[in-house]
Amino acid sequence: MPCIYLHDPSSFPNYTAALAMAGLSVADDPASADGLLLPGGGDLAPERLGCDSALCRDVDRERDERELQLCTQFFQQNKPILGICRGAQVLAVALGGSLTPHVDGHGGKDDGSDRFHDTRTAGLLTSLYGPCCTVNTHHHQAVAVLPEDCAILQVSLDGVVEAFGHRHKPILAIQWHPERLCGPYARADAADGALIFGWLRSVCGGTL
Repeated sequence: MPCIYLHDPSSFPNYTAALAMAGLSVADDPASADGLLLPGGGDLAPERLGCDSALCRDVDRERDERELQLCTQFFQQNKPILGICRGAQVLAVALGGSLTPHVDGHGGKDDGSDRFHDTRTAGLLTSLYGPCCTVNTHHHQAVAVLPEDCAILQVSLDGVVEAFGHRHKPILAIQWHPERLCGPYARADAADGALIFGWLRSVCGGTL
């Protein structure tokens, strides 16, 4: 069974559950892992983005440093990386891209639940979901400048990047939350998040 490194897995039970449903285990340390999962969370520190600190929420500089180091480690080892929401933003910065510090209309609802919106896809995301699909959204920052050797795989109808991937390495960044759209949380009116974790399994040596 392929194993995935997830820093502090006890803090992310929804991600570990999604990995388990996909037939993936959680590695105890990065060296023994077949791939890396970067989960959602607060914003990167403003100095990483070159923006006003008032635009950044729930900053954890220690986590920033740890996850950016993990990106470099797995990238250099050519091991798969899946970034989700904050994780996609960490990947963008780690690979040399930049972020928009705030976009309107993509945050969660007042009660804390996800919003949903339509998207257009390309490449891998088209192969998984067809040319259009509906996804959840719960973020306020997004990719501004795409990292070198990466391609946009999904955009919202207002032009915000919802997914990108590396052209030569098994790296996928998803701005939405597939872990909240799979298994018991799957919805008939939205993309099946399990397919994202199935991709991770396949590039880590498992089968779809």
